[in-house]
Amino acid sequence: MRVAPALVALVVAAGGVARAEPYLAARTGLDCASCHLNRTGGGGRTAYGAGYGAQTLPWAKLAPAHGLFDGAIGERVRLGFDARGGYLATFRDMGPYIGEAKLQEANVYLGVDLLKDKLSVYLDEHVAPGGASAREAFAMFAIDRAGFYVKGGKFFLPFGLRFEDDEAATRRATGFTFETADIGAEVGLAAGGWTTALAITNGNSGGAEADNGKQYSWSGARIFSSGRIGVSASTNDLPAGARRSLAGAFCTYRAGPMVVLAEADLIEDDDGTSLERRGGAGHVEVDALAHAGLTVRLFAGAADPDRADGVPRQTQWGPAEVPGARDDQAWLEAHVYF
Repeated sequence: MRVAPALVALVVAAGGVARAEPYLAARTGLDCASCHLNRTGGGGRTAYGAGYGAQTLPWAKLAPAHGLFDGAIGERVRLGFDARGGYLATFRDMGPYIGEAKLQEANVYLGVDLLKDKLSVYLDEHVAPGGASAREAFAMFAIDRAGFYVKGGKFFLPFGLRFEDDEAATRRATGFTFETADIGAEVGLAAGGWTTALAITNGNSGGAEADNGKQYSWSGARIFSSGRIGVSASTNDLPAGARRSLAGAFCTYRAGPMVVLAEADLIEDDDGTSLERRGGAGHVEVDALAHAGLTVRLFAGAADPDRADGVPRQTQWGPAEVPGARDDQAWLEAHVYF
């Protein structure tokens, strides 16, 4: 199914464009742990991440006299908050124009150092829209050598580029979205421009375990000043002899105010009874810094769950789209955070 190009590609943030997206890491040349309490990215911010969001990203900088709260409560506790909302315009291929004021998400974060720079606990709580739910909740032990850490609890799995948009082809098709945090353990390290993380989890997106099969998810990358290149792999033993296996590669590149991000994944599904389905997904994105606090985003993506069945693949174009339709969308977003 083809999705027609959208008409407008503007993302405007109140206080700065600060999505938990990899284009910011590519723009700075840093790893995810530099700005986020979760070593694999997203959610609550470190002191550096809070400072970057307050002093570098915004369209207009606040004077020091404003006393901006950066989330720190003493030396051991950090709070965080993200709220994204705005105006969604849908230009329907067949039907009337729809304009909607929309709250995209509101999340609250809490990080506590139980042992200074060693043992911490972290909570990422979704509060709106809809009912409250814990997206992540884990304890993490870290040592100074090679940026090594171990964490256990509920967390997002390491795989590919963690786009904030769950409808990106490589997010929805692979199943690694912000809706599918899982329960288990993860080990990782970051040193000398190399980062890697391996997670072993139940493999059921945080639900009750139905068998002894586990999901293994791994991602590793080499970070350069102008971008990064990495690979990911995952295998999930499912009930009744079923299995899902994935492998992919990703990269980012920064050239002046432009950041390019790309990912390609192979997907293999085996239900234990019939022939295996071999599919794939890809995503290419350009984020252009038009002005401090204003980013223009253009992307293209495609996903095909079974390349041999003759059914046309799903494609995405533009800045925004309605999945499964020919409608165009324009989305003006404000982001309030600390």
